[in-house]
Amino acid sequence: MSAAARRATIIDVAERAGVSRQTVSRAMNDLPGISAATRERVLTAAKELNYRPSRFGRGLVERGPTTIGLVVDDLSNAYFAELGAAVVRACAPYGWNVVLAEALHAPHPERVAGDLARRVDALVGYGVLTADLRGTSGMPVVQLDGRESHLAEGGVIELLREAAMAELAVHLRDSGAHRPVVLDLVGGGGRSRSLALAAALRPLVGDGEVPVREVDARCGHREFLEEVLADGVDTVVAFNDVLAVRLLRTLRGLGVEVPGQVRLVGVDGLEIASLVTPELTTLSIDIEAVARETVSLVAGMLDGSVPLNGEAARRSVPYRLEVRAST
Repeated sequence: MSAAARRATIIDVAERAGVSRQTVSRAMNDLPGISAATRERVLTAAKELNYRPSRFGRGLVERGPTTIGLVVDDLSNAYFAELGAAVVRACAPYGWNVVLAEALHAPHPERVAGDLARRVDALVGYGVLTADLRGTSGMPVVQLDGRESHLAEGGVIELLREAAMAELAVHLRDSGAHRPVVLDLVGGGGRSRSLALAAALRPLVGDGEVPVREVDARCGHREFLEEVLADGVDTVVAFNDVLAVRLLRTLRGLGVEVPGQVRLVGVDGLEIASLVTPELTTLSIDIEAVARETVSLVAGMLDGSVPLNGEAARRSVPYRLEVRAST
C-alpha cells in the first residue's frame, strides 16, 4: 500500500524530505538543532503527505482517543462556556476527548494555540490567533467565525449574520425606532460585527449614521444610558446578550421602561436572554449546530475525506432573529 493510500507516518515524511525521523520530530515540534531550510523541507513534505503527528509520537506513553483542542478568548464569557459544552456533546458520539483553553488570562496569550496544538489531534480556534499553525503540520486547524481569506490555510466555520441583521432593521423600523445606537465592548475583538450592525440599521436614521459606542462589560452602564437617553436614543443594540442583560438591570434601576421608553436588543441567543423580564429580542446563533458542523468538519479532515484547506473545508451556520418582548 502506498503512502498516499494510507495515513502517512513519520517514516514517510523522513523519506520524502531526505532526513532522519529525529529531524522530522524536531521540525514538527519546532525544536532547536536544525536549520531553517531543513525545517521548511520537512514541513513541506508533511503537508504534501497530509501527515498528522500522533500524540503517541509527540511523547505520550500510549495512544489514546482522538483529542480536539478548543481555544477561545475567555471561558468566563457565557457564550464560550456554552460553546465549549456543545463541542463536548458533539464529540461524544465519536468517542473523542476535548481540551478547552482560554487565551485572555494566560501569561502569554499568543502562545496558547501553539502550545495546545502539541497535545491534540486537531485544533479549533475562536477569536484567537491560529494562522501560524495552519498548513504547517498536517494537523486539522479550524477557525470559528472565520473569513473566506482563512480558507487558504485551514478550515472555516462561517457565522452568517447579514440576513438576520436586515430582518432586525425591518422589525425595528416597524416598531417605530429611528434613533438606534450599537454598543460595543471596550477592548473587544468584535468591532467588525458592531460596524456591520450599524450599517444594517442605517436605513432607520435617514441620511445620518448609527453611532457605535464602547462600554466596559461590567461597569459604567448607568452613565452611558443616562447620556444616550438624554440625547433621544430609542433603541440600544448590545454587543451580546450578557451585556444586554446588564443594561436591562441598569435601566430598571433608572426607572426606564423596556420597551416603552427604549428598545433593547442582544446578540447570540444565549439562554439567559429568555430568563429575564422582559425577554430579550436577540440575533440568535444555534450553538449546537455550530458545534456539530465544527466536529463534522474536523472528522472529515482527520479521515481524509475533507481537505485541510480550501472551499471544501468551509461550513456555515446562519444567525436568526428572535423577536421577544424587549422590542
